[in-house]
Amino acid sequence: MSTTPMDTILLVCRDADYSVNLIGSLQDIGASVVGPVSDGDTALALAAQTSPNLAIVADDPTCDRDAEGLARELHAMWGVRSLVLDDRVVAIGEQPWLPEPEALDRLIDTLAQAEAAKLQ
Repeated sequence: MSTTPMDTILLVCRDADYSVNLIGSLQDIGASVVGPVSDGDTALALAAQTSPNLAIVADDPTCDRDAEGLARELHAMWGVRSLVLDDRVVAIGEQPWLPEPEALDRLIDTLAQAEAAKLQ
């Protein structure tokens, strides 16, 4: 059983259908989900109010920063690690905003379930 806390996950996503699938999959692994939100500024405000353990940034937020920029800012301001689901992000080496390996493995499994549900 995992020892990595996944109590609260902040979800940044503009796709309503994907958000519904992802929220269901995250709740299935015992996570409480804050969001979805599409705006980066709202994501930062929610992080301040809810202290999430992780954030999932499914696409670029609707603000002046891209997905990776939001992930960096969430970590710098609130210590929130983020999983960025954007093929354009090339994290070379360790990035302090990435989830811990154990949490990352659980999230990847959960995302695969959500993606499968989206395709049905």
